[in-house]
Amino acid sequence: MIKNKEKKITKICNAIQSRMSEFNDPKRIDPGFYFYRRVLRLRKESQNIEVFLNSDSNIEILYATLVAWNMNCRGAKLKYFDDFKKNILSCKNYFQELEEITNANTVDYEKIMDLLVTIYRRLNLMKGKSKLVSNSKLLHFLFPTICMPMDREKTLNYFYGNTSESENKYIEITSLSFEIMKDHLHFKNFLDNRWNTTIPKLIDNAIILIQESTSDH
Repeated sequence: MIKNKEKKITKICNAIQSRMSEFNDPKRIDPGFYFYRRVLRLRKESQNIEVFLNSDSNIEILYATLVAWNMNCRGAKLKYFDDFKKNILSCKNYFQELEEITNANTVDYEKIMDLLVTIYRRLNLMKGKSKLVSNSKLLHFLFPTICMPMDREKTLNYFYGNTSESENKYIEITSLSFEIMKDHLHFKNFLDNRWNTTIPKLIDNAIILIQESTSDH
């Protein structure tokens, strides 16, 4: 369970309102930034998720972006591309359903959460048993306006004080991100065409900045 949840939400909201320009520091312009912008552009240009995933080159970009986002280093090992692709395509029907729900006039976050749990259980992108980080990042690339990327060092440490992952932690953090997204629509004012691309990424960026500040002291 997330302790001091309201306090953590307040810190995230304050960071979004006051610190987002810091995230566009030139030191953050790296291969991960290049591939991130490219995968988001390709996703946006695709008519729908089915069209996007029907392209092998798009799935290769997903793979390359995850590598650039440190998902194949420090003990983390992505599956070989063929297995990676097969696993993603096995979830295509669920992705299509998620797209339909998120594109509705009224976003039903409860339905989205239920479907995300189903997808989370089916997505197995890594050679080991870990999946929270890889799944959350992939889902962010596919659904950047609704799904927040997560990592161990920043996200899990911020909310739990440790780096151990679980399905329940994924659910709790995602639900918390939905709370922020529903109640703080003015955060759209802080979006840009660099790292601050969507509200879920603003939340992620805020957590990173908070954790970096903590480590500096």
